[in-house]
Amino acid sequence: MGNTRFHDATIARAHRSGGRRVTRRAAPVHYPVALTIAGTDSGGAAGVQADLKTMETCGAYGTSVVTSVTAQNTRGVHGVHHLPPEDVTAQFDAVTDDYDVRAAKTGMLGTPDTLEAVVAAVADFDGPLVVDPVLVATAGDALADDSVAAAYDTLFAHATLLTPNASEAAALLDTAIETRSDAVAAAEALRAEGADAVLLTGGEPYADDAETAVDVLVTADGTRTFANERVATERTHGSGCTISSAITARLARGDDLATAVETGIDVVARAIRYPHAVGGATGSVHHLATLRNDAARAETAESVRDLDGIESAIAAAGATPHAESLRDIAVSGAEGCVHFGAESAPAELLLAARERDPALRYALTVHFDATTLNAPICAPDSSLSAVERVASAFEAADGDVPPILVDPVPDGADVATAFAADPDTLRSRLAASDDRPD
Repeated sequence: MGNTRFHDATIARAHRSGGRRVTRRAAPVHYPVALTIAGTDSGGAAGVQADLKTMETCGAYGTSVVTSVTAQNTRGVHGVHHLPPEDVTAQFDAVTDDYDVRAAKTGMLGTPDTLEAVVAAVADFDGPLVVDPVLVATAGDALADDSVAAAYDTLFAHATLLTPNASEAAALLDTAIETRSDAVAAAEALRAEGADAVLLTGGEPYADDAETAVDVLVTADGTRTFANERVATERTHGSGCTISSAITARLARGDDLATAVETGIDVVARAIRYPHAVGGATGSVHHLATLRNDAARAETAESVRDLDGIESAIAAAGATPHAESLRDIAVSGAEGCVHFGAESAPAELLLAARERDPALRYALTVHFDATTLNAPICAPDSSLSAVERVASAFEAADGDVPPILVDPVPDGADVATAFAADPDTLRSRLAASDDRPD
């Protein structure tokens, strides 16, 4: 039968062109080019593989210079082959001779000879350079020896930004980093060694703040800290590569340093919150989480618009698959309009419900006297916050089916908010009835 779909499409184009065979025009996409100089990770979570996926997520075309090839998975590094320095130089020359590289980053350099070759290669590079001083893999295996750590300062003078984690900063400075103030002091000390700026990333908990992920940015303008709630997961393999390559991609796109850093922190936070369920305990962060989340906005908005058309509906809300804030929640408005980022009760309740069950993507508030509820009914104290009310309802329900929250309305009919993973399930939980809770 052949490819009938292709055949039909070809005939359609021919008809539109008056019967003449037409060659379709290409439409090149103009992405800025970013470069990663790093080792590979055969498990795909870190190294060059992570960098290229993240650069694509952040709107840059990724190119690469491979410094080392590792036999690696989420449980450890099982073998390393360092490429000869001349091969590293040849790759760099090949890329930069042909591509307009707007920003570059370094990762695993492995040996003093490789480090020396990279320093020589980037000496005349005009764009921003992000230096991620990769010394140890997430599973704890060494990726560079002490002589590499001792020689890293030769690269600092070329760095627009240095992005060590606490362990790497401690090794570079030969000091202990145990508290938030230690982290600030370490970042300031590393900047004094030659980098334009330092971002000390907060992957590891500090003794005085174990519940918060703290990133410390030190620039010529001063010191700034970013604090986010820590995610309870060990699946952080590739997080350091992800944040540094996200920042590099945004610098390639022309962002200023502070904006690029903010974006990088957001990208890695989402990648850690929604990791890949692969391999061992350290898993892999989800490098494309932000890209796939943004791609789902139109579908989410359309589903919310449909839910809002239910006769008893008061308001509907929908979360993108990897939602992190109200910016990722679509809510219904007047005359069928749907907006992302608007504050509304269903949106806040949905975000709170996703903390209990991240699979929940939709919420619908309806007139309670027009519903029949195929799930536990809970009426928590309306004076509580959205997070507290949802937590109370889920604890009271104590089951696999998400509870339905009922709120009294002064001088009016009560309202109920139901949650579900998809619109069809949500519809099935709401049907006409006069039932009311006790």
